Amino acid sequence: MLRHRLVTAIVGIPLALALTYAGGWYLTLGIASLAIAGLREIYRLLAARDRLPYSWLGYPLGLLVLAAATTASDALIAQTLLVEMALLAIALGIVVSWMLADRVGSRGVRLFATFASHLYVPQLLSYVIRLRGVSQGDITPSGLGFALPVGACWVILLLFAVWAMDTAAYAVGRAGGRIKLWPAVSPGKTVEGSLAGFIASIAVAGALGAWFGIALPKGLVFGAVVGLFGQAGDLIESALKRRAGVKDSGWVLPGHGGVLDRLDSLLFTAPVAYYYFALSAAV
Repeated sequence: MLRHRLVTAIVGIPLALALTYAGGWYLTLGIASLAIAGLREIYRLLAARDRLPYSWLGYPLGLLVLAAATTASDALIAQTLLVEMALLAIALGIVVSWMLADRVGSRGVRLFATFASHLYVPQLLSYVIRLRGVSQGDITPSGLGFALPVGACWVILLLFAVWAMDTAAYAVGRAGGRIKLWPAVSPGKTVEGSLAGFIASIAVAGALGAWFGIALPKGLVFGAVVGLFGQAGDLIESALKRRAGVKDSGWVLPGHGGVLDRLDSLLFTAPVAYYYFALSAAV
């Protein structure tokens, strides 16, 4: 298991960093590949509970929202961002509650399943593209030798905070975890692992953020927010799998299971990271 995780990381991390640096349609193509695979998996989880989405509508709609994020203006207006953030939070709350509910009405279930899947995967992933697309100048980290766009720095900061959180939670949970975090949803997760992941996210975000020239308090708060929302996303995906009666969402990534098993933390932290940066830049 650990060997497979290392192989996936050795291939996946450089590819993710290269696409982040390239940005534009290169990054969109990479995100689109993940979104299509993720949609396929969430369709499978929902279909196991008689909530089969319309794939013929969901896939094109997912690609459309990613294309729109690539070409959208990066105007950062605090009032608009707050309204948008509130609407997303309300919609996501409704969608997650519906996906986890034991019973739902039969009328319009397939259409709502399509909307729920769209919001849960491509819509949330589109915030990675939006964060990379902000044009706020360049940063030249000490010793790097070349400049990085501000958006690329924040995406890298997000990715490393999420990776650190997931890795620390997994390692500490397996090595010394004793107290179960939420056994009814995810028997393998422990309180010790969760705390380790939270601390790792803060430490990595603070250190890497400082290298990017981000004020230390801002980087530490960012890490704390990522640590909280990332683990919430992980638990929600675990609950979806438990409801569907499966251990993994898929089998694409060796050592990780499916794409959603790897992206569950990123799905919930990508919009948080975007709004964290955008609101701080707008005020």
